[in-house]
Amino acid sequence: MFFNVRYGSFTAGIYRRLIDPLIVPLRRKITGVCLERGVKRVIDIASATGAQSRMLAEEGILVTGVDLSEVMVDSARRLGRPNVDYLCASAYELPFGDGSFDGSILSLALHEHTEEERGMMLAEARRVTAPGGIMVIADYNPPSHPVINPAWLAIRAIERIAGKGHHAGFVDFLARGGLDGLMERHGLLPYERVDSHFATIGIALFEKPG
Repeated sequence: MFFNVRYGSFTAGIYRRLIDPLIVPLRRKITGVCLERGVKRVIDIASATGAQSRMLAEEGILVTGVDLSEVMVDSARRLGRPNVDYLCASAYELPFGDGSFDGSILSLALHEHTEEERGMMLAEARRVTAPGGIMVIADYNPPSHPVINPAWLAIRAIERIAGKGHHAGFVDFLARGGLDGLMERHGLLPYERVDSHFATIGIALFEKPG
């Protein structure tokens, strides 16, 4: 079944036509944070179709988008912009030296993985961020009233059709407390925490000690 192809061309099309338009407000908030902090070079980890990378690049920020899926990387390259490069590589072992970027982004990237993999991704994001740079982590948080939250109903539907592995990660992520639970488990203390999409997506901002 096509929906169970995690990163096939059909999935890339779903991202471009359905998911990317829905999360434009989240992309704008993340871009605004990077501009406010004067970020010059950022890595967009698990960049998928490159929507966030392109938005950042349009503001003059130098962006490296990294994704493990060749299909996603090819899709992003076809919609390429100046100031942005894409690389097919693993978020568990980024091919960059320590402190290579003054900003790193993990946007809706952690929930689809296992807990062990999430820890690896966080460690790599921290490693490639320069001292004094920022880490932006955006992911799902269960809302207070999920049954009457239209954004949450849409999110659950999309995550269900994303494939068994993806959906299993989503369920596990929520069972562990979503973004807030992740931060608690990994000892992450944000300097700022904001919500998006009717409080179904949290954005946590961290500064790497200098």
